[in-house]
Amino acid sequence: MRIVFVCNELPPASAGGIGPAVATLARGLAREGHSVTVVGVYEEDHHWNLPGVEVRPLTRAYSTWYRPFFRRHDLRRLAIHRELCRLKAGPGVDIVEWPDYEGLFWKAIPGVVDVLRNHGPRISHRLHGLAKRYPHWEKLEFRILRTIPNWIGVSRWFMDEWLRITGARPERATVVYNPVDLSLFHPETDPEQVDPYRVLYAGTLMQRKGVLSLLRAANLFLRECPEARLHVTGREFEKIPDLEATLDDAVRDRVVLSYPMPQARLARLMRRSALFAMPSVLESFGNVWAEAMASGIPVVGSRLTCGPEIVPSEVAGLLADPAHPEEIARQVVRLLRDPQLRGRMGRSGRQIAETRFSLEVGVARTLEFYRCCLEGRPLPRHLTQLPGEA
Repeated sequence: MRIVFVCNELPPASAGGIGPAVATLARGLAREGHSVTVVGVYEEDHHWNLPGVEVRPLTRAYSTWYRPFFRRHDLRRLAIHRELCRLKAGPGVDIVEWPDYEGLFWKAIPGVVDVLRNHGPRISHRLHGLAKRYPHWEKLEFRILRTIPNWIGVSRWFMDEWLRITGARPERATVVYNPVDLSLFHPETDPEQVDPYRVLYAGTLMQRKGVLSLLRAANLFLRECPEARLHVTGREFEKIPDLEATLDDAVRDRVVLSYPMPQARLARLMRRSALFAMPSVLESFGNVWAEAMASGIPVVGSRLTCGPEIVPSEVAGLLADPAHPEEIARQVVRLLRDPQLRGRMGRSGRQIAETRFSLEVGVARTLEFYRCCLEGRPLPRHLTQLPGEA
């Protein structure tokens, strides 16, 4: 099968959750013997090293930076369309998978099947009071959601939400959770290496991720647990100028704030932490929750949006309302004080990751969905269920 992913944020380019998910899935599909290409608009060529995956960066599209935003974005969309046409005329294309974010779809290419992966459009942030309105961008995102007839949701909650908001009626729709590299994110084999007092947060430092709520909770749980520490790693510090000011003087020296780190280093830090905490306001999937579960540590997640779907409460972690720091603190303290509970939830989280979030599961479901689209047939029953359901 000849597969093309459209992606403007393939790591090490600046990325949210879409880029890492595409990179992991593209490698998995290539290992299965499929031809995989990634096309996107980038400020520079990062000389990607993805075994078996060809990356075609369209850097010239950035030469239009001086134009108005809406014109600049349309030219990038057109550049992507033209590159896809060149691929179709050359080696050929069977499937093009699009993100809903940015509404990059221009128009259908005869003989090519388009698939939309419902990662999360920018409009999601505005509808939850987390961003301003960008009318042109939103128009394009609604257009792609209503135009492409084949949907893959990264969680059932999020896909159902966007089917309701857009009124879209895709011909085929399934859920494929973002895959996690289980060989990279795995439990620590040496218990002596685990820090039983370290609480870890990893992710972009923004209101949507609940980082300010976590820091307010830290003022409480670091007082209750004098040996505990909080490590916060992520990007975009400048967007939250009051980050450190949120912390009380009495606990500030027990909070580490650091910039992002390579995935291998993050995976090591994660499996050697007591627990992972990210009480998000909005998630379409929550990649880092799944990575923490794969690492065999419990998660303090969110009661909101897809949180209960991804992190089963009292099984792989504990959930809290991001609007209530005292509830977040209670859940963290409960886990810090109960190593048996942490161990049980960590083991359960790893089992869930293996059955629901593994690359093997993600690749198999994606390929079967692609084949249904190419052959124009309805989905088998198991593709209408969530991954891991009987």
